[in-house]
Amino acid sequence: MIIFLYGADTFRSRRKLQELKNKFIKEIDDNSGSLDIIDGASATLKEIGEKINTGSLFVKKRLIIVENIFKNKKDKIGSELASYLQKIEKEKAGDSDNILIFWDEEISTSPRGLKADLKKLFTFLSKQKYVQEFTSLSDSQILSFIKQEANSYKKDINAQAASLLITLTGGDLWLIASEIKKLAFRDGAEKIISIENIKEMVAGLYSDDIFALTDALSSKNKSNATRLLEEQYAAGLGDEYIIVMLIRQFKILLQIRSALDNNLSPSEITSRLKLHPYVIKKGLTQARNFQEADLKNYLNVLIHLDFCNKNGLSNIKSELTMLITKL
Repeated sequence: MIIFLYGADTFRSRRKLQELKNKFIKEIDDNSGSLDIIDGASATLKEIGEKINTGSLFVKKRLIIVENIFKNKKDKIGSELASYLQKIEKEKAGDSDNILIFWDEEISTSPRGLKADLKKLFTFLSKQKYVQEFTSLSDSQILSFIKQEANSYKKDINAQAASLLITLTGGDLWLIASEIKKLAFRDGAEKIISIENIKEMVAGLYSDDIFALTDALSSKNKSNATRLLEEQYAAGLGDEYIIVMLIRQFKILLQIRSALDNNLSPSEITSRLKLHPYVIKKGLTQARNFQEADLKNYLNVLIHLDFCNKNGLSNIKSELTMLITKL
């Protein structure tokens, strides 16, 4: 069985992936010994094939998850993998011993999007029986999501409070879910998440703490960066929130650095990136302290940590602390 999950809304696709993993562990293999997660961005066809063909003495089925295969830069990986999957599909017709899940972020199939090689793989996967694209939610759908998320903690939230939460988070479901969890446990006696609660506790996209942390990283101030990271955790922020915010900030800095290298003015950068003027103002100062290559390196490290965090492969706080010590 091949399952293909992809789309711009990585929160809901990740949640679906986790549901499938939990179902496999509960029903097939409670020790997770027959579950493998592969970083598709760097994997080879041989590595993927070996995982698929590895047997188990204790369980009949195996679950193999391949993440971000469409970010793989290896020559012919797409067409070769598509041919390989077609081959094993024919050889094992009716045999569902293995469950193979491909999880990816948004995939552009436009002429300037996927190269021809990977388009062959996308065409094959998109024709499978179990395919789901997770597109970004509309504002009204995000409002419903917020209501459901609050209800999952036995809390309620009105439309005004939910709208404020959307504004502060930019509609990012990762941030919204993290903030609702934090708000839900603020006071067990309160049944309603109010506007006052949100104003008091939600830092949002324009958090000075995140700007301060990236400032410390750009100036290679290890002691200050370590202190600021500790303060983030002491304030009750979780791994997911901190990683998401840092990735977002470094993506912005990379965009600004690229724009500066192309001699764009601050007003042109604001217009092109369509970001809040406060974010641009802060970002211009920070971006000038980085070379583009350094920003790409930080971003790649953070994205890898995000992958590890979402798959329970490492201690994120320790990894971030180690990143700071290597400045």
